[in-house]
Amino acid sequence: MQKIGIKIIDLNKSTPRNIAKTLQSFIIEGDYSIPSIVYQMHNENIIELDVSKEENMPEFISTMGEFDEEEIEYQLYAFVEDKWEQRALDSFDLDRTPEWQLMTIGLVVIGYFVMAFFEIFAIYDWYSMRYELNGILSAVGAVVTAIIPLVGSLFSYWSATELWQWSGSFAFIFYFWYYLPILFLILYFIFWIIKIFYADRWYRFRYSEFN
Repeated sequence: MQKIGIKIIDLNKSTPRNIAKTLQSFIIEGDYSIPSIVYQMHNENIIELDVSKEENMPEFISTMGEFDEEEIEYQLYAFVEDKWEQRALDSFDLDRTPEWQLMTIGLVVIGYFVMAFFEIFAIYDWYSMRYELNGILSAVGAVVTAIIPLVGSLFSYWSATELWQWSGSFAFIFYFWYYLPILFLILYFIFWIIKIFYADRWYRFRYSEFN
């Protein structure tokens, strides 16, 4: 959690309450009430923000970009040795993506293509034996089909159960298990999108002091 200070320099070009509502979602430990934030802006005080690197740094950077587009004049500060020092946005720790997220995405992608490789053999047999295609057409068709989500798994399942005599449950688990981590990532990204669009409501839900 980074302590970032912000001072709004000019309020003539924007609505103070709108700015206050935007900054409110970044205030956890301090006074987060709208009147208090507006008061500090009118007096050009430094407003202390609590910005989590892993959770809302992307949102904070996006907010600063919106301030720039709306020509809202502001200054950013870092709390160094018990005092505020003015800093540029680039001087803060802007690593937005946690390592575990990058590793998870990498493993899911690798797992997907590893399974696609195994599916090629089953799909090849399906095309060559079921439809009696020649070797080249079966091979090309198997590669293309294997990389298509769900379709490759479905063809592999049919081939394994009908041609290789695998049990339906084993074939289903073998060719469809890797969609679980993919589903997890999709739900996780949906969760973050919702958090970004409803940041203020999210912090009131997560932190009881907002209620």
